[in-house]
Amino acid sequence: MSRQYYGIEVLNLTTAQKNTLLGVLQSLGRDNQHPQPCMRNHWRIRPDNNAIIFEGNFDDEHWTAEAIKTRLSAALAVSAGLVTHTTTQSQYGPVVTFTRTTARLRLVAFGGLLASWGESWTAVQAYLKANQAAWDPPA
Repeated sequence: MSRQYYGIEVLNLTTAQKNTLLGVLQSLGRDNQHPQPCMRNHWRIRPDNNAIIFEGNFDDEHWTAEAIKTRLSAALAVSAGLVTHTTTQSQYGPVVTFTRTTARLRLVAFGGLLASWGESWTAVQAYLKANQAAWDPPA
């Protein structure tokens, strides 16, 4: 179990598929009754509604590529065997792209898998700064 930041970006899902997947991801977390809000699963949605960053105290196995693939395949209503994934490394952490015919979803573990909270926080802050126009567009 670790407190960490994860981000997802929807690349090609219907609104219903996206809502199904996000509902499941928003329910993850071990300490959702914790008196410290930072330990509960909480999130920030990008203004275009196609990306979200989660922070919380998570069971690490909930954010593995296989676990996300299973959740995504359920949202797509297809067998998990029909969803493939590729992993690349970014300056913010490993990025997994999930594909079913076309790329459907991208996941980043900010700071790396099993990073400390500080490492994850530093990576997510760098990402938000580099992508400020998308996450904080002018009013």
